[in-house]
Amino acid sequence: MFQGSSALTLDAKGRVSIPTRHRDALMIQAEGRLTLTRHPDGCLLVYPRPIWETKREQIAAFPMQARGLQRLLLGSAQDVELDGTGAELLG
Repeated sequence: MFQGSSALTLDAKGRVSIPTRHRDALMIQAEGRLTLTRHPDGCLLVYPRPIWETKREQIAAFPMQARGLQRLLLGSAQDVELDGTGAELLG
């Protein structure tokens, strides 16, 4: 799991560049396959796809009282892939 915050900007093609300190590990751990979702505070959460698969099952098992959070996390999830420059396209 990666921690920390970074200021990210979108390029003209709607891509965001993954910080160098995380890029190599993401390429090794997930072959560049990521899942993005929205945090309740408006932050972007980035998961290597294999980690997201487990996390998704955990979120799906949330109790009824957490349905709003469940809808936010699962409903906002989007699969993306890093390109050769370490950028990802945001839809």
